[in-house]
Amino acid sequence: MRLWAAAAILCCLSCAKRSQAPELPQLSLDAFLPAVRSEVAKALEAARANPADGGAAGKLGMILHAHQQYGAAEACYRRAEVLDPKRPSWPYYLSAVYSQEGNNAASLDAMQRALKLDPSYAPAQLRMAELLFDAGRLDESGERYRKLSSAEATYGAGRVHAAKGETAAAIESFEKACALFPDYGAAHYALALALRKQGRDAEAQPHFARYEEHKLTVPPSSDALLAEVNKLNVAATAFIREGADLEAQGKLAEAAQAHLKALEADPRMEQAHINLISLYGRLGQPEKAAEHYRAAVALNPSRAECYYNFGVLQFSLKHYDPAREAFAHALKINPNYAEAHSNLGFLLETQGNFRDAVDHYGLAIENQPGYRLAHFHLGRILVNQRKYAESIAHFEKTLTPEDDATPGYRYALAVACVRSGNRARG
Repeated sequence: MRLWAAAAILCCLSCAKRSQAPELPQLSLDAFLPAVRSEVAKALEAARANPADGGAAGKLGMILHAHQQYGAAEACYRRAEVLDPKRPSWPYYLSAVYSQEGNNAASLDAMQRALKLDPSYAPAQLRMAELLFDAGRLDESGERYRKLSSAEATYGAGRVHAAKGETAAAIESFEKACALFPDYGAAHYALALALRKQGRDAEAQPHFARYEEHKLTVPPSSDALLAEVNKLNVAATAFIREGADLEAQGKLAEAAQAHLKALEADPRMEQAHINLISLYGRLGQPEKAAEHYRAAVALNPSRAECYYNFGVLQFSLKHYDPAREAFAHALKINPNYAEAHSNLGFLLETQGNFRDAVDHYGLAIENQPGYRLAHFHLGRILVNQRKYAESIAHFEKTLTPEDDATPGYRYALAVACVRSGNRARG
């Protein structure tokens, strides 16, 4: 009898917990792309078949989260948290979707619950510090940032100091963040602003230049939980991101395959076609590159990057007239396209049209002051025109950041100095 009574109590508790849990969201499967629809349907079926399983509800939430269905993901995570209250990932994911929905107060509350279950997870501590900063709770935010040692945390601590008017301390933190991750664009920009605030404009300038080089570069994520969500994204954007990562690693063939998978998921993904123009061009397959150029133009004839990539392809094939037309078309759509100005300038230079080449190099620099290659090409023309002071000024702009290209730029500067008569610098 006692066993039966215990079983009855457990059953009642389970039923009570289930009754308190939010319902699964109502989903219109037809609204999803075919590749996504299949994954959502399987997860939804599993969650319905196992109504007391928080993991099943959470898995559905993760798939929806991965495909930016934040409202539906929220309902799943809330259900998962009730059914499986000891697992910190559910409130952690819930905090993430609340942030996407702009509900920062709810995001902060959910993150507190996640940290109560697992205070050792550093990405959660970092995110909590960010949420506290956004809530204006600067002292609490700074305290959490200082307990972490990553570049992001050090940058965050600098933001707290800057918000409190502690410029010297902010500079120290931003410098440390840049040292921990030298290509951290946001940290370089924040450091440059702080230095300029102290009147140290000359020291700020290299950091503004570094920011221009690495605007979108951030330290690699160590968030294993959100990585699990991102892995579930089978839509086109996920394959585009994968392709970009592979391209950065020099794996061009694999990058092209990832972009083809993006087109399988969404045949109208114009960015995939645009990227494939460049990838196939570099792989020595110009016919395929041209095929994707035509497809991209058919989908959207107003993308400057499409014509730019095609111009680079044509130039590599020594088809100079089509290349010039493509670069000009890109600039007609986007007159501020620095790379298009620079490449058109180089094409004109190779054809002996130095006057127009100088104009385009100048426009490239005007739109992107830290564009080293444009400074270099313009400097070469100017030194050949015996305008040594101007050429030296441009070559000097190529010396930062320090990388594999710097010795070549330094040599060009030395030659210009010698030809100007300044052998001491050469």
